[in-house]
Amino acid sequence: MPSTSADGDVREALDTILLDAGGVLLDESEFEQARAEAAVETLSKVAPGYNLDAYWADVREAVERYAPSVYRYVIWKHSGRDRVVFDRLWAEYKALWRAREPGLRLMPGIGEILRELSPDYHLVIAGQYGAALTQLLDEHGLLELFGSTLTQDDFGITKPDPRYYEQILARSGRLAERSIMIGDRIDKDVIPAKAVGMRTIRVRLGVYASQEPRSPNEAPDVEIESVGEIPDAVRRLSGSHSDSKGARSFERSTWDCDGICP
Repeated sequence: MPSTSADGDVREALDTILLDAGGVLLDESEFEQARAEAAVETLSKVAPGYNLDAYWADVREAVERYAPSVYRYVIWKHSGRDRVVFDRLWAEYKALWRAREPGLRLMPGIGEILRELSPDYHLVIAGQYGAALTQLLDEHGLLELFGSTLTQDDFGITKPDPRYYEQILARSGRLAERSIMIGDRIDKDVIPAKAVGMRTIRVRLGVYASQEPRSPNEAPDVEIESVGEIPDAVRRLSGSHSDSKGARSFERSTWDCDGICP
């Protein structure tokens, strides 16, 4: 239902929520620990004494430098910047990781949160997981709460390309200016979602908790510390929904030319 702001503008209500998979729908803590152990076992062969403390320091460095893949960043850092060495180490790392890869696990409490939100919002999956995610949600009786069950398998592009979000919204029949993106990363969730005109909630936890916006335009609308705060954060955004058309124009201009446009 449209609402009227203090200045008399009629604004459409927020009615859609896109949820990131890793860090929001899924608890990736076991996943990240297995990755860490595989990396340490691989890199200790070329960097004697390399340990978990060193690995997590490298991961933090990668996150704060906005590396698209923290895992490739870490392996590349210790490959001597040699592509041949990198390819060998990366293959060894992947083999170790695949042998230890844990199964998917839902974020504790996410079921109750989805059930609370679904009567009032159209829920959409927006994460880099495929059929295994929808199968897990279905096994827990949660898939039926989603208005759209498209996954990464249904798209030829992915984050952080803003067109990924545009395609999700288009194929789900939803509008960016009436949608909220909830994710744990500034680079892959907040920035591209804002670029297409969505509102954003950042859950600051896990590997990407140390990632900070590099400018005001990269800051999420709301930042929370746990998924348990999602319902309150959504209510805050819904209660303070601003003119999204203006926000979209502003975000597009700053994305394209850093706000210094002719």
